[in-house]
Amino acid sequence: MTLFVGISVIVILLSIIYLITAKHLTMPWQRGETEGFFGGIAVGAGEPNCLHTLNGAAEILARFNNKVGGVEEGNKDYAELQLILSKMACLKKDLMSPSGIVEATRYQPFATSHDREQVSETVARCLAKTIPARDLDISFDTWKNRGLALLSRLCTAGDLSEAESTKMEALFNSIWADVYDVARSQCISGQPQIAGHAAGSSPRDPAPTMTADVQDLREYEGYF
Repeated sequence: MTLFVGISVIVILLSIIYLITAKHLTMPWQRGETEGFFGGIAVGAGEPNCLHTLNGAAEILARFNNKVGGVEEGNKDYAELQLILSKMACLKKDLMSPSGIVEATRYQPFATSHDREQVSETVARCLAKTIPARDLDISFDTWKNRGLALLSRLCTAGDLSEAESTKMEALFNSIWADVYDVARSQCISGQPQIAGHAAGSSPRDPAPTMTADVQDLREYEGYF
């Protein structure tokens, strides 16, 4: 009898362990842990988002983090600069991804202070090769001008020396130029990279068509 009870308890425990394990293995991945699975984590791997695609972004943010709160607009300026860096980083990530899918940038919010359009829409037009160079330049110029203005105020709020301020400005300009070069190469030239469409084609491309009732008609040679 004791042996039977012992076996029953073991069976019950094994069943519970199996159910817990099966549930864990079939749970959907949590957002923020697997975004950009084939190209690295997009959200949740540090600030700004897509941090590792920008060399120098972490250095800029670390220089001002928790050091500008003494100025009324310091933390607000810091948060906006962080957002601009996030957008540039995620734009670069999406454009360099072989999937041709708008993924990382779709988590970036629109901000009237530095956006001309939703950044995910910019990426979508880039991948489809439908964005004019002028529109791309306007978006990037707005990011640059606003970013440098915020950086200047943060340098003042953080009481940086002139040499340190010049270094931060040069670092931001280098980041901006890197992302801009990637955008120009991916958005203006080459073939569309739209998921589900063959290279060289786009859903917006015009295509000829001819109905069956006119396919056998010969060319008209009469008078108009």
